[in-house]
Amino acid sequence: MTFADRCAVITGGGGLLGRGMARTFARAGMHVVVADLDPDAAAAAAREVEALGRRALAVPTDVTDPQSVEDLASAAYQAFGGVHLLCLNAGVAQLKPLEELTLEDWSKVLSVQLWGVIHGVHAFLPRLLEQEGERHIVATSSMSGVGRADLRTLNAPYVTAKFAVVGLVETMAPALAPHGIGVSVLCPGMTVADPEAMRAAPIWAMPSARWYEHNLLTADQVAEEVLRGVEEQRLHIFPHRAGRAEVEQRHDRLMEAFVQAERTSPPLDGTA
Repeated sequence: MTFADRCAVITGGGGLLGRGMARTFARAGMHVVVADLDPDAAAAAAREVEALGRRALAVPTDVTDPQSVEDLASAAYQAFGGVHLLCLNAGVAQLKPLEELTLEDWSKVLSVQLWGVIHGVHAFLPRLLEQEGERHIVATSSMSGVGRADLRTLNAPYVTAKFAVVGLVETMAPALAPHGIGVSVLCPGMTVADPEAMRAAPIWAMPSARWYEHNLLTADQVAEEVLRGVEEQRLHIFPHRAGRAEVEQRHDRLMEAFVQAERTSPPLDGTA
């Protein structure tokens, strides 16, 4: 995929990772539509894009509201005539022990982390299908969506949503390939504004964070990996290399469950 003079749309574009994407995409020559619930944050990210010599549009957007996302799609196509890279990146978390979570807590996270992605796909896909040329969708999940959930017990709604986003993308990719639309799921680990400051005074809210203690990345570094992943048409984009061991441990546990079943239970298909 070529990036110069193409249009990227980023939901959650005013946050840490969203602004990293906006800057990085602008450096690659893209014009950027910055969507965020906070209009001031969206405007600030748009100014960073313009400072890099590219066009930008800030669109206040509530990804939990289908009409708001539909309005975002309309604004992007009206301003730039097409969307070539759609990054469904808006996010929120609620750290609480599982037994203290309310339905409002679950709704707060799932409405952004999962339904925000679904709303984005629903609003943009008809337009992308009509559009010609290179098109790619990146949905932001997390190492929380592919790694060890047992290390994230304070973050159950987030983990649930992130696993769901991985499943959605793995379903979308083969469905949209015949239409020439690429699809990726971004699974970053610990992404911070200042890795050196974090190392000097670390705050590890959950055991999962310790996996990335020596693999902290900035938002711009993660965004660079997004561009490489899109260029190479990767289904899964893993910026944090430390995540490999976590995924391997999770899959070792899955395989052990098959071993347990084969060792203690008779086959259920009638074979000996």
